[in-house]
Amino acid sequence: MGNAATAKMLEGMGQGVQIAEDQRDAMEHAGFVASIFEGRPRFNLMFPWREQDYEDAAKEHDLLARLGVFLKTAVDPEILRGKKDITAELIQKMADFGLFALKVPTEYGGLGLSQTAYTHVIGFLSSFCPSIAIMISADNTIGGKFPVLKFGTPEQIRRYLPSLMKWPSAFCFTEKEVGSDPARMRTYAIRARSADGMVVGYKLSGEKWYATNSVWRTSEPLAEYLAVVARIVDSPEDLDNESLSRKARYCYGVFIVPNASEGLTHVAIRQRARFMGMPGIFNGILTFNDAYIDSTALIGGEGNGFKIALQALNTGRISIGGSCVFNSKKCLRHMVWWGKTRQQWGKPIANHELIGSGMLVSAAVNTFAMEAVTNHAAGLVDHKADCRIEAAIAKVISSERGWEIMDNLMQIRGGRGYESSDSLASREEAPPVDQMYVDSRPNRIFEGSTQILSQYVIREGLDSYMKRGAPFFEKGNWWKKSIAGFGFAKQFIALYAPLPTPNDLPIKVDRDLKFVETHARKLARNIIVCCGRYQKKMEYKQLLSDRFFWIASELYTMTAVWSYARHLCWENPEFMDYPMDLAEMYCRMAKRRINNWFAAIQDNDDDFARCLSKNLLEGHYGFVQEGVME
Repeated sequence: MGNAATAKMLEGMGQGVQIAEDQRDAMEHAGFVASIFEGRPRFNLMFPWREQDYEDAAKEHDLLARLGVFLKTAVDPEILRGKKDITAELIQKMADFGLFALKVPTEYGGLGLSQTAYTHVIGFLSSFCPSIAIMISADNTIGGKFPVLKFGTPEQIRRYLPSLMKWPSAFCFTEKEVGSDPARMRTYAIRARSADGMVVGYKLSGEKWYATNSVWRTSEPLAEYLAVVARIVDSPEDLDNESLSRKARYCYGVFIVPNASEGLTHVAIRQRARFMGMPGIFNGILTFNDAYIDSTALIGGEGNGFKIALQALNTGRISIGGSCVFNSKKCLRHMVWWGKTRQQWGKPIANHELIGSGMLVSAAVNTFAMEAVTNHAAGLVDHKADCRIEAAIAKVISSERGWEIMDNLMQIRGGRGYESSDSLASREEAPPVDQMYVDSRPNRIFEGSTQILSQYVIREGLDSYMKRGAPFFEKGNWWKKSIAGFGFAKQFIALYAPLPTPNDLPIKVDRDLKFVETHARKLARNIIVCCGRYQKKMEYKQLLSDRFFWIASELYTMTAVWSYARHLCWENPEFMDYPMDLAEMYCRMAKRRINNWFAAIQDNDDDFARCLSKNLLEGHYGFVQEGVME
C-alpha cells in the first residue's frame, strides 16, 4: 500500500497512529493467524508441532536443575516475601551463573538459549520470585543487549556486550505522556556536529518513567547502561515544528547511555517507583539534562529506534506469556491442594461442582492452552518464522486467562487468601496468595495492554485487506476501485467453499479443525462485509475489532492445543490421552465463546454505548458519581 493511500486511510486518527504505521514492520505476514484472517487456515503451519531442538532441550533441562539449586541456596527468603531488596551480592551471583547472558550466543560467552528454553527459564524464575524474574527478563529481553546484539556494529558489540553480560541493564521508553503513543514522546537527542557538519554525538534531554533495573536505592543507579529511545532533532523547537516532514519530526533512535553516577551528573534519578506488587523490582523515573553521548552510542542508525523497540517487545510478550503459564501452574497446584484439603458440608470443596468442575477444570484447561500458544510462539522465533501476531495473542491469552486463574485461587482460598501471608503465618503455613495476587496483575499491562494488543493484532491481521482496499481511499481511480471491488467480491464468494483439513487425525480433532476452517471463512466474510459497510469508520469500531480479535485468537488456540496435545502424547506415552482430554475441553468452551462473538457482530449495543459514553464525558450522568467523600 502506498504512503499516500496509507496517510489517507489513517487521516484523522492522530499522529501517533500514523507514526506507528510508518514504523511497523511492513513484511507480509506468513503465519497461521494471518491465514485465519484470510479465511484460509494453513494447518500445515501447525501440524506437526514444531519440536524444540534436542540439544537445546537438554541444555534447558540441565540449566533448570542447576537453577533450582542455586535459587534455594542463594536467595534470602526475605527477598521472596518482599521484605528485603535483591542485594548486590545476589546480583553478582546471578551474573556469575549467567542469568544476564541467557540468550547471548555462546561465541560471545553467553548461554545461547533458544527462545523456547529462555521462555521456560523466565517462567521458572517467575514462579519462584517475580522480582528476580522481572530483573532478568527486562535485561535479557528489552534491555541493552537486544539492540546491541541484533543491530549493533562489531565495534559496538565489543564495546558494550562484556559489561552488559555482567550486570543488569535498563530500557527507557515510557514517559509521563507516553504509554503507547510515540507522537507524544518528548525526550530528545540534539545532534552535535563537528566543524565540517558531521554528527559526532548527541545531547539527550527529557524524562523517562518506569525504567526497570534503573534505580538501586533512592538516588543510586543500578544498571550500568540504559537503552534509551528518543527523538533525534537539530533543536528542541523541531519537536513541534509542523513545517518539517513527519519523518524529520519523528526520527527515533535508541542509545546506550551510561546511568547516573558522580561522573555523569546530566543523568539523574528522580525517584524509585514503588508498586502494589513486585516490591523487589528496581524501577525508576530518570531525567536527562543535556547528557552528552558520542555517536557510537546510537544503535541501528537514526530513524530506527522505535522499530528496534517494537522488535524487542515481540519476544518480551512471549516471555510474559511464559511467566503467566508457570504462575498458573503454581496457582493450579494450590487450588488442587486446597480443594482436596478443605472440607465443607461433609466433603472436600473440590468435590462440589462449582469448585471442582467449574474452577479447577477451567484452570487446568486454560493453563494447558496458555502453554500451547506460548510454546508455539517461542518456537516460531527459534525457527526464524514470523511471530508478530502469534506473540501478541500468546501474551493476551496468557495474561487474561492467567489472571482469571489467579482470581479463582483467591476465591477458593477465601479469607485465608485475602489475609496477608504474614498474618496467616502466625497460625499456619500457607502459600502467599496475597503476594501472588498483586504480583500477577501487571501482566495484563506490561509490554502492551490487552486493549492495545487486540487492536495491534487486528491492524496486522487486516494488512492484506488494507493493501487491496487502498484504491477506495483515493480520489478518482474508478478503474482501480472496480478491480479492487471485484477482487473482494471474488474472495467473498470463494470463502463459501471449504478447504481440506489434515488427514489421519482422530475424529474429535478432525471435527474441531473443521470448525476452525469453517469459522475462519465466516470470519473473513464478516471482515469483508464490515469493511465495506463502515470503510474508513472501521478505524473507530474498536468493539467490533475486538470481537474479530477474540474469534481469530480462539481459532488459533483451538488449533494449537490439539497440535500440542498430540505432540505430548507422542513424546510421552505415559501421559496416555490426558493431554487430549484438556484440548477437547478447551475446544468445547472456545466454540461457545466464538459463536457468541459472531452473534454479537450483528446483535450488539455498540452505538447506544457510544452515545452513553459521550453523555458521560459531557457530565450528563454526574448524579451517578454523587454522594462520595474524597
